Amino acid sequence: MRVTAGVLAVLTFTSAGPELPGLAFQGAVEAAAQAPASSETVTVLEGATIVQGTGAPPIVDGVVVVGGDRITCVGSRTECEAPQGATRVDVAGRFITPGLVDAHVHFSQTGWLDGRPDGMDVPDIYPYAETAAAAEANPDRWHGSYLCSGITAVYDTGGHPWTTALPAASEDRTDRAHVRTSGPLVTFASRPQLNLNDEVYTFLPMSTDEEAAASVDRLVAMGSTAVKVWFLRTPPDRRAALENRLMQIGERARDAGLDLIVHATGLREAKAALRAGAAMLVHSVEDQLVDEEFLELARSAEVVYAPTLRVGANWSRARISAALNRPAAIDDPNRCVDAELIDRTRETARLQPRMPEAFQDDLEGALGVIRRNGRTEAIMAENLRRVRAAGVTVATATDAGNPMTLHGPSIYEEMEAMQEAGIPAAEVVVLSTRNGARAMRRLADFGTLAPGKIADILVLTEDPTRDVRAFRSLSHVMRGGVLRTQEELRQR
Repeated sequence: MRVTAGVLAVLTFTSAGPELPGLAFQGAVEAAAQAPASSETVTVLEGATIVQGTGAPPIVDGVVVVGGDRITCVGSRTECEAPQGATRVDVAGRFITPGLVDAHVHFSQTGWLDGRPDGMDVPDIYPYAETAAAAEANPDRWHGSYLCSGITAVYDTGGHPWTTALPAASEDRTDRAHVRTSGPLVTFASRPQLNLNDEVYTFLPMSTDEEAAASVDRLVAMGSTAVKVWFLRTPPDRRAALENRLMQIGERARDAGLDLIVHATGLREAKAALRAGAAMLVHSVEDQLVDEEFLELARSAEVVYAPTLRVGANWSRARISAALNRPAAIDDPNRCVDAELIDRTRETARLQPRMPEAFQDDLEGALGVIRRNGRTEAIMAENLRRVRAAGVTVATATDAGNPMTLHGPSIYEEMEAMQEAGIPAAEVVVLSTRNGARAMRRLADFGTLAPGKIADILVLTEDPTRDVRAFRSLSHVMRGGVLRTQEELRQR
């Protein structure tokens, strides 16, 4: 349903308070359900400071004109006049940005240990077949969390075959984020717990040249837009063969018009990925500091580097919470996370007896995990600084769906970790909008605020160019020209 001009007429800020009138908005939306949608509706957001997502200086007291689902003008009041008959929305004192883009998510994972039985296999407590079926049946759980958190586009870089249908199913729905998908992962690793049957599986093999070729062909047939390789630390006796096979996969992917995406956390493996033509590295190099060879390869490949700083610590946080029977705190400032998932993360008493003995009631062991995470995070932060200084494109990515890396609000933690690593807030905004759209090959459509682009727009009460924590002050989300209050998007 599109919000009509008559509906948006009630969306005017007043001196009575900082929020748009939620009750009036809700009532207007309900009334609009009976009104015909109009592609000619023109909405003007005026008076806000506009952060375009390009790195250019913000436009103070700016105007954004939206016609139907597209932006038609962005600029000052003299540059963008409100057309006669347009619905004018006063957003004075607010900040407008493009919608956020998460360049690394997994729809087939829940955000808790039930979605990763290879990390903790408890089929009697969380039957994985049931978890997988529930994810496929209701992807709107995650779409709701994304839009509520200000994320209007996501890249699913590894999941069950059904995820390849998400882009077409989501593109024209204003209650869903844009989606790009890579389908099942290609890997030499074995995780049988994640493969249920020939219709529901996570991995495709690359143990031989023939298997690798067949896996790429299978991804092409199912409509994947990329080939994602889960390239873990290679065994010394197989390194040469596996690295050569990765090269072959890259060539076959390019011949098919698919990007190569690689999960590689070791420096050697990441270099192999770059030599194979990787378009995106979806994790930081974390075993050692990157060298000039890596940086030159990254520049030459024009790769997108997605640091994914927080997912490892979140994994440990999930396991420690289960081991010590102490539910982990959930950082969800706008109450966007699915309530059923929150309840499940609190079921630590059921899991605690099943944890390895080394974890059970072992606070010292838990602290050891935290210390190791700290050392790894320090390496990742320094590598991020080196990659950025070398001019390599960096995009914000969470790996959402992994334990305690929750769909939606995890992007706040990731952006804040990037800021803490030394990237200025204004630049983090670019990494989280424009660069994410570039990673998705959708920069022509969204990622910045410019005429002709899809009207995916956020309204904030605080300035994100000073501190990216401002995204926690999200008050409204426009997706495809439809404006909704944060309260409307909140999951109950």
